[in-house]
Amino acid sequence: MKVTNQFIHHDYRSEPSVEFYELLKPDSNVITEASDLADNLKEAGRVFFNSGIERIVLVHGTMVGTDSLGWYGHWERNVPWLSRRMKRTYKRLVDTLSGDRGNYDERFAATLRKGLNASSHGEPIIVERLDWSGENHHLGRADAAVKLCHLLLDSHEANERLMLWGHSHAGNVFAIATQLLQASVVGNRPLLSRFFHTTSYFHASTGRIDVVRWNRLNERLAEYANRSEALSPFDIVTFGTPLRYGWPKSQEGRLQHFVNHSPHESNQLFRGQWPANSKQWIRAMRGEDGDFIQLAFIAGSDFPPAYWSRSAYRANLWLARLFEQNTRKSKRRANLKMALRVSPQGHATLVDYAIADARARECCGHSVYTDTRWLPFHASQIARRIKNSKRITGLGEASG
Repeated sequence: MKVTNQFIHHDYRSEPSVEFYELLKPDSNVITEASDLADNLKEAGRVFFNSGIERIVLVHGTMVGTDSLGWYGHWERNVPWLSRRMKRTYKRLVDTLSGDRGNYDERFAATLRKGLNASSHGEPIIVERLDWSGENHHLGRADAAVKLCHLLLDSHEANERLMLWGHSHAGNVFAIATQLLQASVVGNRPLLSRFFHTTSYFHASTGRIDVVRWNRLNERLAEYANRSEALSPFDIVTFGTPLRYGWPKSQEGRLQHFVNHSPHESNQLFRGQWPANSKQWIRAMRGEDGDFIQLAFIAGSDFPPAYWSRSAYRANLWLARLFEQNTRKSKRRANLKMALRVSPQGHATLVDYAIADARARECCGHSVYTDTRWLPFHASQIARRIKNSKRITGLGEASG
């Protein structure tokens, strides 16, 4: 039986319709000072509450996780206590050094929590963070997706409505998770079997991935498939996510992307500019053309797992064959030159942040999304899309 490969990155061949994106050029008035953050989040909180959202989960991107280089997970099997302590220490250090620059720190979560619940509208909206290793390869993202799937299923069983916010490759973690859940709903067991075959490369006790958690998810998805039960809907918002994996059609109307973008061609606003000479490379590194990281870390840009873990290396190759198609260097160069900003699924809000804020150029234009001063702007734009968009009642079910 031929298995439909749903885990694919954008093919870079089709130009998006204008209905898939919009370009915003904000002024400096949208930047909110710390003293006004809570007040400016009130209205978004009302919209979220009225739409039934009960919890928001913030998920960080690559290199700001608990084990971004894959060093500590390898120790889990022999010295688990040291591995876990090092992961916690590493994440605390990242949060201290990064703050809200390209990272959802606790201050960001607390500000969002306080602001959304500033108006009295019943039960408070919960805001929490979900950590993962932050490794820049398929296996790291897949392990995070398995962890996220458990959270989404628990939320469904509690009849709770969720919204996910993800920076950078966290958006691709979401894409994997939604594909896994959709495969369960439609009964695509061959695809799920190929995905969960990844665990065969590992011993039962290994820190590279949590094998027990993977196996338990396999069992849970099989149970849902047997019940033919539609899963609760959840909204997804990505910030600066590179175009890698596809999204199921069930996310239509509940998927929004924010991208830092400075357009170059008025008739092709959905394209950035891939550097072609030294001057353009300097501009890109300075973040003067928008989010360079979002353009650069497409298919073929992963780091290999830690070299001493042969099982992780083999598992990652297996997932690469499942997740992505042609990633030869020549193909990747052609894809990079396309400089596409817009995913074919969901609605992209392209924002020229640097017009209003010179700090938006930091970290090659990739850190502005988690800057707390922009939080009310993002929340209000999300609330606007919630009010105006077609909604989905559940995975596989659409409503007008």
